[in-house]
Amino acid sequence: MARTHHTFDRATLRRMKPTAVLVNTARGPIVEDAAIHQALAEGWIAGAALDDIEEEPSKQRGWRPTNPLFQLPNVIVTPHAAYYSEEAVRTVRTIAAEEAVRVLTGRPARFPVNELKVGSRPSRGG
Repeated sequence: MARTHHTFDRATLRRMKPTAVLVNTARGPIVEDAAIHQALAEGWIAGAALDDIEEEPSKQRGWRPTNPLFQLPNVIVTPHAAYYSEEAVRTVRTIAAEEAVRVLTGRPARFPVNELKVGSRPSRGG
């Protein structure tokens, strides 16, 4: 998303305390990989926990773990799955099933992805 791309760049990271630990559980590109690497390697901040990196590996064909962040001892990188737990999976499945039942029985969805205007009908693309 353009509004948040590289929110944590060199200038932002330089303003943080040297004892700070950056935790990013949002989108990877919010943090500039090269900037966070420099900040961690040079001690601008103490550490980082990243639930994704700038370019999500699973979106790249033939991806290899060459990002220099993976070599630093003061960073933890997860494969964009930090939310994962048995409880979270169970909750997501329950909510999805309940939403399907609501919509199929003529009630409005509690968590719609796209808001429809009153009287409008969803398109039947094709």
